[in-house]
This record gives sequence, C-alpha cells and structure tokens, in this order.
Amino acid sequence: MTKEQRDKRMRDIMENFENNSLGLDDTFQFKCRGCGKCCKNREDILLTARDLFNIAVHLGRTVEYVFERYCEFYIGDSSRLPIIRLKPSGSEKACPLLRDKRCIVHKAKPVVCALFPLGRATSLVKTENGAEMPDRIQPRYFVQPAPCGSPDRTNTVRNWLEQFGIPAEDEFYALWTEAITAVGGYIRDIEAREITGKTMEYLWNAALFGLYINYDTEKDLIPQFCDNSVKLLGIFTAIAEMAEKAFGGKPDGN
Repeated sequence: MTKEQRDKRMRDIMENFENNSLGLDDTFQFKCRGCGKCCKNREDILLTARDLFNIAVHLGRTVEYVFERYCEFYIGDSSRLPIIRLKPSGSEKACPLLRDKRCIVHKAKPVVCALFPLGRATSLVKTENGAEMPDRIQPRYFVQPAPCGSPDRTNTVRNWLEQFGIPAEDEFYALWTEAITAVGGYIRDIEAREITGKTMEYLWNAALFGLYINYDTEKDLIPQFCDNSVKLLGIFTAIAEMAEKAFGGKPDGN
C-alpha cells in the first residue's frame, strides 16, 4: 500500500468516524454471507500484540512464527511506529489466513476482522462541561462501507462485540493505545534530532520486538504486555535523555 493509499484510507476512516459514530446499544444492519470477499484485495489488516498472541495460541505456534509466516511491517508515516499487517497473498491480495473462503483462525481472528463492518477509533473522555480528559480514552465505533454481506440482520454494537469476546470495556485496547502513543512520541522526538539511521533502526526493532513479539503463549498476555511496555519506555526515556544532552533543547532548537 502506497503512502497515498494509506492517507486516503485514514481520511475515509475519519470521515466515517465523524459521520457514522455509534454507541454500544445503537444498531446497524449487516449479515455475513461467508463469501470471503472482505478477506481479498486487502492490504490494511493491521494487527495489535493481542491479535498476534491470539492467533499464535489458536495455531499452537509462537508469536514470532506467526509474525514471520503471515505478516510484514512498515514504519507508519505519522506515528513513526512499526506497524504490522497480514501479508497479502497472490494476485487477489488475499489474507494469508484464508483457505477455501474460510478463515483458519476464525475463533481468534484479528479484532479489525471481527469488528467488520464496524471500525473502531479512539477519542478522549469528556467531562460534563465538555472538556477533554487527556488521561482517559474511550473506543468509538462506526460503520464502514461493506462490499459484501446483506442488510438482513439488525445488530447492536454491544452484541457484535460479544460474538468474538471483545469486551465493551476493553482493558487491553486502552493499554495498547496508551503504550503506542507514548512510544510513538519518543520515536518522533528522537528522530527529529537527526539521529543516525543505525540508531533509529535499533529503536524500531526494539519497539517491534517489545510491543508485538516478546510473549510467551503459555502465560497471560496483559501482565507480559505491561512488563514489556515499562521496559521499552525505559529504553526510550534513556535514549531521549542522552539525545537531549548531546543536542540540547527540543528538536526544533528552542
């Protein structure tokens, strides 16, 4: 996917988010027909650590195996974070986990797939007077254009989430959003100081390993994720402090 395609995707997401935002008990019309169309011509099935972890558990493999076998990554244009996606396969650019129009990890499919045709974005919780609370986030849902399925079933957002065990109060989603926001901030700050490419490559690899891959599938995910996040932020904090001492001030020189 080119930068222009990713930019268009983000514009479409934000437009749908603003125009079609849904609450947990709001309804939408959609029935999956199992045609597999939503699994083809896709270059935007982005994964979180939980997605990789769940797929690994379901397949009886390690997280690293799932990453190397089915995924690829790129550095986000604005986030500057490593972003993992399922690697499109063949001329149809099909999901690599699709077999005979069926998902081989259906019960552990990535959240972005389980939510479809819903999308999810993050907003800050607001107080009664409308002020945003920077330390509190909440997921917001919206309906995406769907090239498949039918409008023959009425669903609520809450029931749709429950089908795949996605909690309305999603602890991991909040922790994930907080971690990638913090790590992304450090990376952008360090990169703006014109740090050498070799150092940036080390930082991106550290973020990739710490955020996505360094997990034991025999243990619970969230405690491991919290431990990884603390260690990773410690590394980035130390490097940011060293960069500040070496170059002084903020990245813009002020």
